[in-house]
Amino acid sequence: MGMSASQARLLYLTAQLNNLSRKGQAVSDAKIRLSMDTEEAQEKYINALNATRLFVNTNIFSSSGTVQNKEYITLENLKAQGLMVSDGSKILGYSYQKVATGETESILVGYEDDLTKPVYPTKTVQTNGLQAPSATASGDATKMQAIVDATGLGTDDLEVQSYTTVINGEEVELNSIAIKSQEGFEAIYEMMLREASAQPAVITNTLQQNYVFDADTIDMSKYESNGIPFFQGVFDGNGVTITGLNGTQGLFRDVYGVVKNVNIDGANIQAESDAIGGIAGYLGDGGLIENCNVTNLNIRCELENKEYAEGYDSERCGVGGVVGYNQGSIRNTSAQGTITIPHADESFGYIGGFIGANTNSEYGDEDNVIENCYSDVNLVLGSGKNYSNSINGFIGDDTYETIINNCISLGSITTITGETINGSDLANWGPVIESNINNMMALDTRNNNDVLYWESTTDPNFGNGSRQQPDSLRDATETLPDGTELPIWLTPGTAGYDDQIQASGKNNNLPVLNLSGLQSAGLSTGEKEVPDTDADPIGYQQKPIYEEVNVYETQLVEDPNFSISSMALEQGLRSGAYQLVQQASEESTQTVSLNGLFYEVVSLSTCSTITDEAEEAAADKAEAEYNKAMQEIQAKDKRYELDQKKIDTEYNAYLQEEESIKTVLQKNVDRSFKAFG
Repeated sequence: MGMSASQARLLYLTAQLNNLSRKGQAVSDAKIRLSMDTEEAQEKYINALNATRLFVNTNIFSSSGTVQNKEYITLENLKAQGLMVSDGSKILGYSYQKVATGETESILVGYEDDLTKPVYPTKTVQTNGLQAPSATASGDATKMQAIVDATGLGTDDLEVQSYTTVINGEEVELNSIAIKSQEGFEAIYEMMLREASAQPAVITNTLQQNYVFDADTIDMSKYESNGIPFFQGVFDGNGVTITGLNGTQGLFRDVYGVVKNVNIDGANIQAESDAIGGIAGYLGDGGLIENCNVTNLNIRCELENKEYAEGYDSERCGVGGVVGYNQGSIRNTSAQGTITIPHADESFGYIGGFIGANTNSEYGDEDNVIENCYSDVNLVLGSGKNYSNSINGFIGDDTYETIINNCISLGSITTITGETINGSDLANWGPVIESNINNMMALDTRNNNDVLYWESTTDPNFGNGSRQQPDSLRDATETLPDGTELPIWLTPGTAGYDDQIQASGKNNNLPVLNLSGLQSAGLSTGEKEVPDTDADPIGYQQKPIYEEVNVYETQLVEDPNFSISSMALEQGLRSGAYQLVQQASEESTQTVSLNGLFYEVVSLSTCSTITDEAEEAAADKAEAEYNKAMQEIQAKDKRYELDQKKIDTEYNAYLQEEESIKTVLQKNVDRSFKAFG
């Protein structure tokens, strides 16, 4: 039996309804995508409105006044504002070139025999070493013998003896109490302390006498050192090394006499007071420290700002590696170690690696001399970085000018966290504040990497220091009382260089002071080696050969082949890959070194000539693009609405026709059942 027309029509309608359902789903999917396109267009528009660019704002002067002109950052317009861009190793768009300055300098190229200075073999001669007391020597031998007798010790520990020594470059004969043992030292030391603590204090006995050591080492670890006070005699260590010094002060509290030939190793000083030094808290007018070495020093001053008696200033701390307050002279002396002032802030001052405060009794006192001295003491201050008081690597405060000859200062100045301090005014401005200086070498403590020299100046600051070693430094000599002439400075490779205790200088291949030679001349021995000028010479002293060479300086030269887009430059600055820098001023304390030139880092966030703001043209473009996109979306949406209505109309028509045919077919089926039933 074949398919009726109604059945065929029903199949057609079913197919059409399915097709219209698929079209309707496609329109629905398209409208969902259109909604997503709308969100994307809105997000893109908002991002464009929020996006900013870096602009250089330059002033344009016109007849109507000054106006601001905004330009994208480029190397060229940054240069016009005195700004450059660094990637940490170079300046973008530039190369470094060595350019001749037109000046020359002398460099050491070798040595040759100096035929005017023959070298003779040596011979041993007897000297006036320790011997029986002399009636012509300085010092009351009778009074000294009474002190020795009062101790009850024998001649193996203490003995009054006479000897010849050198003080301030002149030979003198002294009667002295020779300290020969640990027991002898302890007896004298305790007697001094008892005398000073008497009520009223007695300073006419042990504290005024002369002492010379005939022992190699002394251990002070059993004592809590507060320093020997009021000392007025001669304290000649004769090369002794004192260890175990612990307490609130160095070996002496006050020195009005002479301290010489003493080595202090490993002193550990902790105090809450001022006037602290590795050898003495105070060196009085006319006092002298010479031929001494302080090594492995550790001073920690816990002093906080406090009320002082009338005449004192709470800004004054007075801490130094050798002397806290100085009014005397110091010669042929070295200091090495660390000084920590954890409460240091802007109210503290008078802190120096070698001397805390140098306060002469007269302005420019020629009797106050610091010469042939080496300081390698690191100053560790509080947590702050800004200091405006007297804090310097060699002398903290130099109230009245000092004569400084042939000195070295290599210690650093940092905060307690290791950062370089921001020095202003008197702080960290130079190795000393103001002095008459001849031949000084010091570390630039603002940067901790440059060694500077001063040949002759009354204002030794980091701005006028030279990186070139002066000839006068190389050629300085000192004539000893016996006529021997010693070089004061030793250059790497010369005889005696390796014998010096100046570790930082030697480790960095720098000139050092001939301290071992200068100090040995002051030791008292029974015999000495002297040149035998009656014999034939065995050679000649060496004299340096210098060659004049051109002096070059590093200069920045623009690289014409370099290019970088404004956007790449901006991205580098924002990410931290690049930094804004400008040439450093002489007063700057915060610099970076690139190829030997110094720059200050300029913060992008605080640079007034650069702004981070919306780009008006980009915003207008984004708005136009957004409006265009929304118009296209709305047009599509309308078309989809019409398509959907058309589909719905056709679908409903087909659906009604399908229902009618199904009704007719059902009636036909019902009639057939009745007929055959």
